This record gives sequence, C-alpha cells and structure tokens, in this order.
Amino acid sequence: MTRVAVLGAGGYAGGEVLRLLLAHPAVEVAQATSEQHAGKRLDFPHPHLRGASTLRFAPHDALEPCDVLVSCMPSGELIRRWSQVSPLAARVIDLSADFRLGPVEHARWYPRAPRPAELPEFVYGLPEWAGARLKDARLVAVPGCMAHAALLGLLPLVRAGLVRPEMVVVDAKTGSSGGGATPDRSSHHPERASALRCYRPTGHRHTGEIEAATERFTGTRATVHFSATAVPSVRGILATVHAFAARPLEDANEPLRALASTYREHPFVNVLRANASASPFPEPGPLSGTNHCDLSVDVDAERGRIVVNAALDNLVKGAAGTAVHALNLMLGRPETEGLGFRGLHPL
Repeated sequence: MTRVAVLGAGGYAGGEVLRLLLAHPAVEVAQATSEQHAGKRLDFPHPHLRGASTLRFAPHDALEPCDVLVSCMPSGELIRRWSQVSPLAARVIDLSADFRLGPVEHARWYPRAPRPAELPEFVYGLPEWAGARLKDARLVAVPGCMAHAALLGLLPLVRAGLVRPEMVVVDAKTGSSGGGATPDRSSHHPERASALRCYRPTGHRHTGEIEAATERFTGTRATVHFSATAVPSVRGILATVHAFAARPLEDANEPLRALASTYREHPFVNVLRANASASPFPEPGPLSGTNHCDLSVDVDAERGRIVVNAALDNLVKGAAGTAVHALNLMLGRPETEGLGFRGLHPL
C-alpha cells in the first residue's frame, strides 16, 4: 500500500482528496494535517466522511515521512514550507498555484507569493495531455479549475491549427466553493447565495496559466482574454471558449472531430454531440462529485467563430480528482482506480 499524507486537509479540496483516497484500493491515508482542526477527527469539518476513518488531524509541523504528499495548502504556503516538507515525501502533488508556472511568470501573476528560482520544476498535471510525463514524475502541480476546463476545450483546436491563437476569449462561470472554506464578505452566504456577478473581468490569474499551458502542450502560445463570473451554485465550472477559425473549415464538424479524436481514449472527458442526448450541452450539475469533464462545440460559420463549452466539478476534476488521477499514473495503477463515481441525476 502506498502511504499518502494530505497537508492542509481541512478545506473543501482537502475533504474531497480524503474522500477519494480513503476508498482507494491501493492507498493508505497515513496522515492528514490542519492547524484549525488539529486533534479532531476527519469528519469534524467533513461530515461526508463519517464512518470512513478514525484518523485525527495533526498540526502541519507534525508531518511525518510518507510515500506521497498531497498538498492542499493555500497558494504561497507550500513554497514557504518547501525546505521542511520536501525531505519527507518521495513524491509531491500540489493543488495550489505555487508550481503551475515558472518563476518569472509566477512572479507576474502571484506577486505576493514569489517563487524562488532555485525551487524544483513540477510537471503541470493535466492528465489527458501530460500523461506520459506523469508516469515518471516525482513532483506534480494540479491545474487551476477554470484553467483546466478551458484547456480541455481549447488545446485540441490549437494543436489542429483550427483557430487563431492571437484571439481566444474565455468566459468562466464558477460556483462558490471555488473560493474555499474560509468566508469573506463576497463569499458570505447572504451576499453570495443569489449572486450572478462578473467578479474578475480582466487580470484573472488563470489567464497566464492557460497561455503557458497552451504553449507547453501545442508549441503555440495563445493570447487569452479571460473573465470569471460567480453564479448561484456551490459546485461547478462552466467555461465557454470563443475562438476564431484560422482557415476555412472543411465542414462544420471539423472542430468536433478534433475534440473527439483527441479524447477518444481518455475515460474522463466526454465529447457531447447534438441530438445524441436529451442534454447535449455541458452543465456542471450531473458531474458533481465526479472526475469527468463534458465538452461540446458549435460553429458560427458566417462569422468564423468556434465555441467550446466545458463543464466540470471544480472540487473533483478541477482539484482532488485530478490529483488522484495523477497519483494513479505516477504509481503505474489503472488511471480510473478510485474514480469510478458517475454522478447523480436529477440533483
């Protein structure tokens, strides 16, 4: 059994990492840390784990050696603790933004949490695109949830040369759990419950992540115009990617074929087709709790516009599920192991 410790396991993403790992047949959850909940059982902040474990949270500084460390600490914390933490784990999977970008780009988008150049490089853990590198990886950075959704829709089109990389527009809608478990004025329930607001029209940090990852996986850097909108739900991401055809399309189904051929062998990405389902457009609801992403594509032939919609659960496919997916690949396990939940409908 692979001994896994979860650092900073008291929040929403940490709770989902614990939920998945406690049911994983090849993993033993050896330790979970939380300063706020130290000494308490895992089900104190995570009621869905009642009866799943008798383990109690330890403080961060009591972290013990393990085979794999999954860090759910806020951005900036793993960087700060790196010299203390790194000797304790043979492999590290980080859910924060600390290692998604190189030092120069990280400093641009995260100026309050600069990343020293001497820290090691992490593999950017988008499993459908980095699978081969993950199999040999020791250090993995899990993508941001909105960037993850946008990239799954955008990358096949860029790689196929179907879109103009200098003009990509991403409009991402997100539920409140993306803000984490610690409330502030904007996430306080009376303020957030019915909110439908564009809270970051420009300058969102996922902009740089999408641009860097597009170049990393396709060799072509996209120029991304990104906006984020809060919607009145708890879980879920719906990212709408607007791109413009780089050349006349062979037919209106050419973008669909690019998506379908890219993800044909990938179990967690579903490409939806018009008239093939009573629900042909992606929506996060049926994906709650799952490690799946649904994609659809439409073409405005008159204007040369290609529109991809991507939906996923921000806490699972956008965080904890991808961490477990990456862990499976790193350990040489079946990539679907521990990730078989198919969702619920209706909710």
